[in-house]
Amino acid sequence: MIMRGEVLTFDQATGMGAILGDDTARYLFHATQVRTPLPLTRGQKVDFVPGADLQATEIFVLQAVASATWAGQSVSRGGPFDLGRVIQRTFTTIRENAAIFFGAATVMVGAPSAVMGLGQSTVVTDGGAAGFLTMAAGWVFYLAGLYMVQGMVMKAAINGFNGKTTSFSQAFDVGVKMFLPLLGLAIIAGLGTGLASLALIVPGVIVAVMWSVASPAVVVEQRGIFESLQRSRDLTRGYRWNVFGLMVIYVILSWIIGAAVGALGLATGGGFFDGSPNLWVNVASGVVVNILSAVVASAGVAALYYELRTVKEGAGPEVLAAVFD
Repeated sequence: MIMRGEVLTFDQATGMGAILGDDTARYLFHATQVRTPLPLTRGQKVDFVPGADLQATEIFVLQAVASATWAGQSVSRGGPFDLGRVIQRTFTTIRENAAIFFGAATVMVGAPSAVMGLGQSTVVTDGGAAGFLTMAAGWVFYLAGLYMVQGMVMKAAINGFNGKTTSFSQAFDVGVKMFLPLLGLAIIAGLGTGLASLALIVPGVIVAVMWSVASPAVVVEQRGIFESLQRSRDLTRGYRWNVFGLMVIYVILSWIIGAAVGALGLATGGGFFDGSPNLWVNVASGVVVNILSAVVASAGVAALYYELRTVKEGAGPEVLAAVFD
């Protein structure tokens, strides 16, 4: 099986190098496996045969690249934006970090979601103040957990793109550190998008697309809130239709998940409008949807940010992951 990738490193003295495959794995190689006469430089696109031991063989260089500079480091442009590659990286990093992502999301998003669901059910059945207080408490903890999960996912995802593993404690440290900046960003971005939507739906969508990778700018580049919003505008410029297409795909995916949850409600005796009469089915389905949404959305934004950085600035995974070292 032939795979496409790009050269990460190559040492002419030793003949050893590394390739980032389109499956986001890192493959090592020796110069004796290169079948074309072009000199190898970072960022070159190559076709190769991946080995089970993460060794690359039968390497063919597809194109040479011009050197560029980012933050004082020699880098190269990463070619055209690839929507399929973003989606693939999203679910690859979810699979490789499933224990961290779903473990964190279950505790920090799932548990508060269950509290909110129970509070909502109490309001419907009893109408007392206890239900409203339970819902409010659940919402506060859900909000805190959601933005901590975002920071954790981005830490593990960026490290994964560089072939590095991340422990739960390492990811948790980033989640705690970035909670307040991400919460502040969400408030400002939400207000901006909401105000734009008051005029027309299209401006609201445009603003959401422009600011779609502001959160990774906060976590990875450790920028301020307004600086991160501007950074996102710069990164998405020229690729906003691609970003919009990705958002549409994720919305469709959320609809599919919602339809599956609705079908579960019908199967347990509920209706299209009044849901399931089974309290625990309602609570559990809401928990599952919120966990999946938190993980997929956070991983998707991290993959999108990485793709934009690569195609616009040539900042490969080693550059991006260096901020955590």
